[in-house]
Amino acid sequence: MRGLALNIMLAVVWALFSGEVSTRELAVGFLLGFALQLVFPDALGTRSYVSRSLGLLRFLGFFLRELTVANVQVALFALQSHPPLNPMVVAVPVRLRSDSAQTLLTAVITLMPGSVVLGFSPDRRELYLHIVGTRNTREARESIWRVEAQLLNFLPAPGEPAPGPQEVNP
Repeated sequence: MRGLALNIMLAVVWALFSGEVSTRELAVGFLLGFALQLVFPDALGTRSYVSRSLGLLRFLGFFLRELTVANVQVALFALQSHPPLNPMVVAVPVRLRSDSAQTLLTAVITLMPGSVVLGFSPDRRELYLHIVGTRNTREARESIWRVEAQLLNFLPAPGEPAPGPQEVNP
């Protein structure tokens, strides 16, 4: 048993031992189970699960920070009589290859004010987007690459199979 399944099992065991199966006890058990896997990743065989989970937490913090900054920037543009919008359409090469990873990337980018995803090139190696508030195309591309780098912290790398059920050989 690896990763998430082990974490859920530890949460249920914690709730049963505490004598109260409630959402609060399951959440506490889940956090304690994750802490246990964080301390002993090699012994439990959960190094990949722990690193991807921490990558997801880093991504959520990054996304909330970037979303706040983008909202403040757009609000400041709205308050100016002649804002320096500098609208542009940019083609950005992307490393993410799976449909789900590219969909998540486009959703995250579109959620941030000042950017709208227009689509992908036919070979799905470039992302086209309309963006405002950046000085030049290099700065626009770098902002997208920062988002993609954060996504790569918890998504499978290009060419790596998605994590799935472990096969057991007798």
